[in-house]
Amino acid sequence: MDTFTFWLPLILLFISALIGAVIKRRACDHCLKKFEANKILLSLTTGERVCGKLEVFAQGIELQISDLHPNKKSSFRSRIIYSAEVEKIPYMIRQAPDPDTRAGLKWKKDRERLLRPLIQDRFKRYLLNSYNMLRDSFGQALKAIIGSISKDTHLGKAKDSDKRFQEMQTNLTGIVPNAWEPILEKYRGKKVAVERTVDGGLIYESGILEDYSSKYLLFRDVQLSEHALKEHLSELGYKDSCSYDVLYSRTEAVLRFSLN
Repeated sequence: MDTFTFWLPLILLFISALIGAVIKRRACDHCLKKFEANKILLSLTTGERVCGKLEVFAQGIELQISDLHPNKKSSFRSRIIYSAEVEKIPYMIRQAPDPDTRAGLKWKKDRERLLRPLIQDRFKRYLLNSYNMLRDSFGQALKAIIGSISKDTHLGKAKDSDKRFQEMQTNLTGIVPNAWEPILEKYRGKKVAVERTVDGGLIYESGILEDYSSKYLLFRDVQLSEHALKEHLSELGYKDSCSYDVLYSRTEAVLRFSLN
């Protein structure tokens, strides 16, 4: 019995550390993940605009750039941007696929489904919002359970046990994406406009709010207003009639107006 009480705390601490490591490895913003494997255009804090195929990691992103400039000889295949740098990126732009292609038809169908969600979509969103409203209660209940376990079987005597189990609680309650925000939730799937600062002035860009997280606002079918972007959109295959999806950083843009 003494052997069991000795090993139990170590086993539980190992399991909690393993769970935390797995969650952290896979913890990526769910809005950012929706742009993965797509060619995107983004703006860095230096003013440089970079285009490439996006790959998302927990510690940052990577842009595959080897096939973007066939006329320019370069040994660079990709560009790696770490989390601290990603947080400073004001926006990421994805061009909608050609409407005459299968991908274009799917994009249009998803857009219509966003404007007029199905019953199952509404129910799924209701469950997610219900969980997020009760997240704090869930976290307190989980903390109480962990605390009760730690007081039994000598678990509380293990070094740093409280710290480890606190980390496990935080990781478990953070699995489900973004906390519920009433204003953003009200206008999800609606035509709205964002406000952001460009060269010291304010500009407004309209689109359909598809989703949001603590870091991003994801807009579909955006009407871009920044004139300086025109010459760079060609890297995405710019056409006058094409549409764009935009991932706005919430530190740089805010939802300002609802539209008819």
